Amino acid sequence: MATLLRDTVSFSKQFNDAFPTIIFSAALCTFPAVISYLFLTYYGHGRESKKPSVLPIPAVESWIPWIGKSVQLMRDPLTFIVESRRKYGPLFEMTTWGSKLIVATDPGMLMSLEHQCKDLNPSTSRVDAFRALTGIHDSERMTEVMGTRIMPVSSKILSPSGTLKSGLMETFNERLMYNFDALTAELKANGPKTMRLSDFISYHLFCASTNSLFGPTFPFDSYPHFAIISSSIQILHSPMANWPFVARKARRARASMIDALIKYTEDWWHNGGQIEGVSQLVGQSLIIMKEENLSIEEAAGSLLISLWGALFNVSAMTYWLTANLLVDEKIYTNLREEAVDKHYMEAPLLESAALETLRTGSVPPPTRSVDADAEIVVDGKRYFFEKGSRIISEMSGYHYNPDVYADPHSFKLERFFDESLPRPKPFGEGHHFCRGMHLAKLEIKSFISHTLKHFDLKVVGSKELPKLKRAGLIPDVLGSDNITLEVSLRN
Repeated sequence: MATLLRDTVSFSKQFNDAFPTIIFSAALCTFPAVISYLFLTYYGHGRESKKPSVLPIPAVESWIPWIGKSVQLMRDPLTFIVESRRKYGPLFEMTTWGSKLIVATDPGMLMSLEHQCKDLNPSTSRVDAFRALTGIHDSERMTEVMGTRIMPVSSKILSPSGTLKSGLMETFNERLMYNFDALTAELKANGPKTMRLSDFISYHLFCASTNSLFGPTFPFDSYPHFAIISSSIQILHSPMANWPFVARKARRARASMIDALIKYTEDWWHNGGQIEGVSQLVGQSLIIMKEENLSIEEAAGSLLISLWGALFNVSAMTYWLTANLLVDEKIYTNLREEAVDKHYMEAPLLESAALETLRTGSVPPPTRSVDADAEIVVDGKRYFFEKGSRIISEMSGYHYNPDVYADPHSFKLERFFDESLPRPKPFGEGHHFCRGMHLAKLEIKSFISHTLKHFDLKVVGSKELPKLKRAGLIPDVLGSDNITLEVSLRN
């Protein structure tokens, strides 16, 4: 025991004597390593600082997994988009029904993203939409033909100059006046007629647009089927559409519409017959479909997609403009006086009203899917876009920006008399903007002008604008209708 104690004391004394030497040796050995580490760290940061750091896209906060902010988006989409833009900036990310959704809210932003990244794909959302509208599960081929062959043709025909030369507006107005003459005779015989505003607009636009595109042999009595499809697009777009007892009415209407379009085309398709009055756009599209060996069912489905695209936004915007003039007597009176005196293509007040409608209205936003992880610069900042995300161009955040449009929540009839104001862009941008936007604007103005010339319109009940509902990303304008309309002959 004494020996152990003596050895411990001896070791302690030796350690204390050698401690300064140990410390000095350790410091001498580690000094180069420390200097190297500091140098590399400093040098590395210096190198990295020359590159813009990659940032995550600002994310909308949510406490509910998977659902995210889906409920808020559907309940009040305008307020949600405007507030999110104010809080997170012009680009933000949210979760909706388990999917990541990136929202771009400034003009030119989607176009810039497409220029920088070739992995933004519009086809995925189109295939889903084609499948929902037609019931044809294998829709990839239809989507490819529409995108690569038919779209270039439609771009030329539906350009501003092409639209005026195409004769589409002449045949649109011809059928619209035919319908209005029939309604005039009915009102003379039976007196004023009461109906929902959305029914008045969507039926007459359906007849005029189909006559314009397909000619007088189109089955106009298919309107009830088309109306059911338009009001059921969200359920048809969901996985539940194929459940046995879900969407049966919508699926029957869809099948009936496809059958009607097959009968419309079958003589030409099988026997080389003529389709009376068919537009250049539809005629060339049918030739392309046959050259690409699509089946007649796929051709009919493609025509249904074209018809839905031609009508959905026009009907929604026409409804919104009509609703605003009905709840504001001054707007109604001013537009009506101009309609009596001026042609709709030479009516400055109607032009401004149409632009204000495009600013305040709502249409399905253009959608792109991100096919590969990407880093894209937005406003000088480099953001990471994750594969599998979807990007939508939602312009309501910009259209209701008070820094751009004063008092943005008010519908101002003469707002766009100020030519310095940026024009609204509800129909998309970039490589895949809506080709029919010029035709759509003319159809809206024609419908409003001819309606005000021929009829007196009066709201039955409360004069309040409807609160917009949304079916997923698709604004359900007509489904939000709360206006009962009394139509009578103009005094």
